[in-house]
Amino acid sequence: MEALFAERTKWMKASDVRELLKYATDPKIISFGGGLPSPDSFPLKDLKVIFDELLHEETAAAFQYGLTQGDPKLRTALAARMGARGIEASADRTIVTHGSQQAIELMGRVLVEPGDVVITEEPTYLGIFTALATYRPTYHGVPIDSEGLLTDVLEEDLQEMSDQGIRPKFIYVVPTFQNPAGTTMSQRRRRALVDLAAAYGVPIVEDDPYYDLRFEGEAEAPLASYDEEGWVVYLGSFSKVLAPGFRIGWAHGAPDLVNKMSLAKQGVDVFTNAFGQRVAERYLTLGMLDEHLPRIRALYGRKRDVMMAAMEEQFPDGVEWTRPQGGMFLWVSVRPGLDTRDLLPKAAERGVIYVPGHGFFPGTPKVNHMRLNFSFPGEGEIRRGIRILGSVLADEGRPRKGPLAVARG
Repeated sequence: MEALFAERTKWMKASDVRELLKYATDPKIISFGGGLPSPDSFPLKDLKVIFDELLHEETAAAFQYGLTQGDPKLRTALAARMGARGIEASADRTIVTHGSQQAIELMGRVLVEPGDVVITEEPTYLGIFTALATYRPTYHGVPIDSEGLLTDVLEEDLQEMSDQGIRPKFIYVVPTFQNPAGTTMSQRRRRALVDLAAAYGVPIVEDDPYYDLRFEGEAEAPLASYDEEGWVVYLGSFSKVLAPGFRIGWAHGAPDLVNKMSLAKQGVDVFTNAFGQRVAERYLTLGMLDEHLPRIRALYGRKRDVMMAAMEEQFPDGVEWTRPQGGMFLWVSVRPGLDTRDLLPKAAERGVIYVPGHGFFPGTPKVNHMRLNFSFPGEGEIRRGIRILGSVLADEGRPRKGPLAVARG
């Protein structure tokens, strides 16, 4: 059978997170690995109300074929939602996708040729490498710190590429509660990034699935709210605030780009599932999301605090970590020379798993990092898991601990 596979299948690889699923069937394992929402965050009572309403619709529209670009009512609701975030959005410039992951894949499908440059943060969301794998871009990483992407470094890199006649296809960023680091890009860097995109003619893909999950501090306006020339493509998702099983995400961008993405989507899945779209639309327009968000924020804020307190107590000297103001992750740096991928089997033997940092780097990985998820495990599991992980790290040697002042990748 091997001889029949297309050449592009050689570039398909499982993500590090998916590889952790082999541990997930063991109920004794405490998982800090996947980016899973807490089951306690699912609005089950609200969903029962919505389901009953949809099941009693005379037209049964929730069970029919739909438009490739997405349900018009949902796109209108999404445009209003983005408008409340300061984005000049419209329904006709919005496409509904199977999660924001599909939106990234569609961007690759319509924009990227083999060898094209895609700029990412370093570290960055590892799902982009899976989404774009068969389009074979060349990745260029730009470091981050506690204020997000280093825009002065990006400017130098863009100028150097321009001098060489290279125009990157897009800049991919997760500016708010970044995955994996949990950091948030400052306002001044957001403005600088949008200005650079316009100056060099390079689109920005702003992946913003955690926007509503702020449990501390003041909200930062999305990059798209500063965009006056149409260079920012804005991605959103219901996976973190409703339920990931519905697979409802969206992209908002220039009309010609959204049209091309819609054409590409026709050949992939025809349209995003109608029932999930109608549920999401009802969840928004009935005000259920805004009523439910304080509960999610309080839940995740407590879990972050529990994890950080346990780390302060249990982790040995030489371990540092970020302090996210929202989202679902924090980023841990262990002493240089220690490889977190090598440590994972030892941690799993004792009953805890995490995601090694290797897969989050577009180039040569820095091996002494790991991503921890605090949203999924219970508070008791967090305490036990961090105690176990601390003992694993302590067995590997010691020396300074505390919150990272600068969250470099």
